[in-house]
Amino acid sequence: MAIAEKNIDDVVSEYVRLFPVYKSLANKVESIVREVLNSSGASYYTISSRVKEIDSFSKKARKEKYKNPIKDIKDLAGIRVITFVKSEVNQVCNILKPLFDIDHLHSVDKTKELGNDRVGYRSVHYVAQLTEERLRLPEYQIYKGMSFEIQVRTILEHAWADISHDRNYKFSGVLPPENDIQRRFSLASATLELVDREFDNLAKEINQYDSIVKTKVESDDFNIEINTTSLRNYLSLKFKIYIEKGLIEASFQKASNKIIEELSRYGIRTLAELDKELSDGIEKYIYAKTNFIGLLRDIMIINNIENYFSLAWENSWSAIDIESVQYFRRLKIPIDSYIKKYRLDVDTTKD
Repeated sequence: MAIAEKNIDDVVSEYVRLFPVYKSLANKVESIVREVLNSSGASYYTISSRVKEIDSFSKKARKEKYKNPIKDIKDLAGIRVITFVKSEVNQVCNILKPLFDIDHLHSVDKTKELGNDRVGYRSVHYVAQLTEERLRLPEYQIYKGMSFEIQVRTILEHAWADISHDRNYKFSGVLPPENDIQRRFSLASATLELVDREFDNLAKEINQYDSIVKTKVESDDFNIEINTTSLRNYLSLKFKIYIEKGLIEASFQKASNKIIEELSRYGIRTLAELDKELSDGIEKYIYAKTNFIGLLRDIMIINNIENYFSLAWENSWSAIDIESVQYFRRLKIPIDSYIKKYRLDVDTTKD
């Protein structure tokens, strides 16, 4: 039996009153989740929060199964964590579960719910409340008794959910039988799941390779081909003290391919060859704040400026800051002739 119209009006009015509190709750939980995942070093793609809109609540509250809609509807506040790959879903879940009072009766792992013989929407949904310990704090007492939902899924699971569950899109509901549409849709779903698993396997293999390289570098075994992983490990160890001092940003700024190509054209293709360039010490390459790309270019220019510009440069950058120019001059490196020859701009804003 549906709830009487008068009662629905009262329920919706009550939700309108509580709406700002649920919005504040969603923001608080999002902040907690973000802070804890960041401090733990967990990898994720995005974190977001939302509150169920009043119109959506009104429609849902009319369903017969909700005797007390504000208490019975568990996702009035929602937080979503999207990870890159499946193993990160498990990692995130293990970190988040101790933070909140999980309602296991209403929580669900869609992966387990589907079973091993079906494909489709996969995601982890936790219904939770703040812990008693947190609720004892004055700023959290207003949220006592309020539930929220936390969803954790991969990027591809998120894409699948949006495509297959959006009521306004073509793929929602029961699909027509013509041209095997339903079967092809299921195949597309299975393919997406296979891709998700393969990305997860690739990520694990990269992590294993990273661990192997790190061990070799720490043992001064530099007979390793230069790639983003090996180069990052080498530079992070070799220049650790300067990274900790904030003089070097341990980043390639998404341009590792470009600098690796420059190193290769210059004649540096292994960590051993790079380490040989630094055999007379690393101190002279640290004269200003920089990142891994700037550091590597300085190493090449200081060691053999002619090789760098004639072989490696290839117009990959067109301006040089005045601080670098002045430092190269002090080292007796003929930077001015190369500035003139290659028509480089000199950035004087740091002077």
